[in-house]
Amino acid sequence: MTRPPTSRDLARLAGVSQATVSRVLTNNPKVNPETRARVLQVLKDANYTPNALARAMKTGRTDTIGVFMTRVTSPFHAELLDEIGRVLSSMGLHMILWNIEHDPEETVAAVLQQRLVDGFVLTSATYDSKLHTMALASGTPTVLLHRGIDGLDCDQVVGDNWQGAYDAGRYLVDAGHTDIGLVTLRATGNTSRDRDAGFRAALADAGVKLKPSNVITVGVPHADGHAAAEKLLSRKKPPTAIYTITDLLAFGILDGARAIGAHVPDDVWVIGFDNTDMAAWESFDLTSVEQPVHAIVETGIDLLRDRIADPDRPTQIVTLPCPLAIRGSTANRPLSAAKD
Repeated sequence: MTRPPTSRDLARLAGVSQATVSRVLTNNPKVNPETRARVLQVLKDANYTPNALARAMKTGRTDTIGVFMTRVTSPFHAELLDEIGRVLSSMGLHMILWNIEHDPEETVAAVLQQRLVDGFVLTSATYDSKLHTMALASGTPTVLLHRGIDGLDCDQVVGDNWQGAYDAGRYLVDAGHTDIGLVTLRATGNTSRDRDAGFRAALADAGVKLKPSNVITVGVPHADGHAAAEKLLSRKKPPTAIYTITDLLAFGILDGARAIGAHVPDDVWVIGFDNTDMAAWESFDLTSVEQPVHAIVETGIDLLRDRIADPDRPTQIVTLPCPLAIRGSTANRPLSAAKD
């Protein structure tokens, strides 16, 4: 079996020193353009791939970003992960994914201290998690995407969850709904908190009372949305609209409504949050508040690269708009009609 060429072999073929080959591999600007071209041609002819570990030892960079995520099988997190991978690849960067849902804290702490990557992307920050503080304490550049933490001195890029939820509430009220259900989650971070609070504020500002009996706090799974729909819609006088703070729960609500013979949107309107690809499927046709996933990821990775290049620059927190995508689960009623 033929061994792969070393930098010494390449230097001999190009007629240059081994140090010159190293400078070409690290994009050192001091290399003469003609020499660089000759070395690059030799690299191409030899089908040479530099050893990543050796390059990292020389440059201090791995060109790899560590991504921490939970619930990677949920529709939203799967789309978020796919977008992170696409954006990193387009920038010539690699990704290592850690699914922290089942990893013990000591395992995560060890990973954070090993300096395996140039930066961290955290997508699942919660109030009771130590992950974000451990990441920052490790000294590795870090950015929070999708979920933010108030008062944390760390770059963060999030959707405007409060405003998106507020707009969803006003949309229902402007369409004439006054008996409205809310299927929510216990607030473990800014995202769930703001998606709940913004919706409540919209109803309060419109003078619509949210009945305590119409508020159901559930877990994350589709089955919880299914059970919440059965509970709300089996009443003698069920709500005429239901808002929930994730698409996954909304899919459960739609399926739960079907299971008991309630028709969407004739009997009840349903609004979710995230506007995942599945929301547009004909079987769901779900009105949903959109999370601007591409903009969140692209902005976040740009901030992370800036942080890697300049560790001492001021922290930036970016909030992006979350518009309402209207579909059949609210009778395809446009915003303009709802305001008439």
